[in-house]
Amino acid sequence: MGTHSQKKNFHSPNSGGAEDLRPSDKIVVTIKRIGINGEGVGYYRRKTVFVEGTLAGEVVKAEVMQVEPNYIKAKLTEIEKKSPERKQPVCPVFDRCGGCQLQHLSYEAQLQAKVELVKEAFRRYAGQEDVPVKPILGMDYPWGYRNKAQLQLRRKDGEIAAGLYEANSHDLVDISGCPIQHPKVNEAVDTIRRIIRELHIPLYRENGAKDGIRTLVVRYGFQSGELQVTLVAEGERVPRMDKLVQKIREALPEVVGIALNVNPKKTSLVFGERTVTLWGQETMKESLDSLAFELSPRAFFQLNPEQTVKLYNSVRAAAALTGSETVVDAYCGTGTIGLWLAPFVKEVRGIEVIPEAVEDAKRNAERNGFANVQFYTGKAEELLPRWAKGGMRPDVIVADPPRTGLERSFLDAVLRVKPKRFVYVSCNPSTLAKDCKTLLEGGYAIRGVQPVDMFPHTGHIECCVSLIKK
Repeated sequence: MGTHSQKKNFHSPNSGGAEDLRPSDKIVVTIKRIGINGEGVGYYRRKTVFVEGTLAGEVVKAEVMQVEPNYIKAKLTEIEKKSPERKQPVCPVFDRCGGCQLQHLSYEAQLQAKVELVKEAFRRYAGQEDVPVKPILGMDYPWGYRNKAQLQLRRKDGEIAAGLYEANSHDLVDISGCPIQHPKVNEAVDTIRRIIRELHIPLYRENGAKDGIRTLVVRYGFQSGELQVTLVAEGERVPRMDKLVQKIREALPEVVGIALNVNPKKTSLVFGERTVTLWGQETMKESLDSLAFELSPRAFFQLNPEQTVKLYNSVRAAAALTGSETVVDAYCGTGTIGLWLAPFVKEVRGIEVIPEAVEDAKRNAERNGFANVQFYTGKAEELLPRWAKGGMRPDVIVADPPRTGLERSFLDAVLRVKPKRFVYVSCNPSTLAKDCKTLLEGGYAIRGVQPVDMFPHTGHIECCVSLIKK
């Protein structure tokens, strides 16, 4: 397309309405804030525009990619006015990998943007203009914080790439040496992929092979110093597996267990149902402060242990415990929050729908010697009213649901049971604010919102909200 056509195709904010826009049109946008996925958010003729890779305060030229009734998606083509907080990303594949969204923003500005994200969510979805947001808990050193890598393996130009798929693509982006992974994880990934290459072990669907490795999973214990390696394959037999296990043991003495997980399904899920221990221990040891855990390859454990301690201490502070409380830990997973509170309360009851997680939680309680904690398989919205009918009234309910937020039936159950305190842990400010609105309408008041930066350089923000019965 020539220069004349491009000029003709260019829209300034004052020319025409947003409804006239078509894909490939060019627009000028002033970016007002960072969105929930780390993208820049601006407005064109009062319609919201999302532009990835842009920062608050920047004036940019962008090409329209998608026009919807309520928003426009556009692609950055030129920055006319640059933010003073813009910086060169540390990672060379930052713009392709998709794991981080904010490496081009200074860390202090990232923290501020995340606080604004939380405040904006409460304004928009809960009608709260002055919600009491506490100073965000960030990291002194926001690098090397992830204790686990789950990487797809593919052969590229004779080398083995270990990485993630580029957004909307089948292209694998090699992220070995990732700056937000712990150096021990990166070292293990590099070593294992070198051994796989040297032993000529087939990879998933390579040249029609059905016995190749599809995913490499490495987890490192920050406290224990132990490494756990899990290879995911389509079938139970991988050529030269004995030799691979031997070489990994020789090269990485910190490895305490090597497992093979079988996942024959064509799915985005990493793990299949069956896991076989190839060598060593079935679990690895790790701890959070004084809490000890044993983790099987598929067991859930927080990815940033340093920030997890800050988050759980925030939960304990929000619960305002005196030692006499009965606490219900709804959506309890493997029981970590309930166990964190156990030394400071009379009783904890955890509820979780996934039976395997409940079994993990029970083992964790036994391992740490807590007799005042019990875990139940079921739905919180069903068990809560049943317990209340039997005379058990919790003083505090803690909920840490998935990104989709709390079920309405659970919120209704909470409003019927009426605990003195409700502590809401959330990784999604939008669903958090919507659910808090329901609780506010049901007679609760927000005492404080504590943001915790669990994943620096990404668009994610974790919050702990303290609500009390009025």
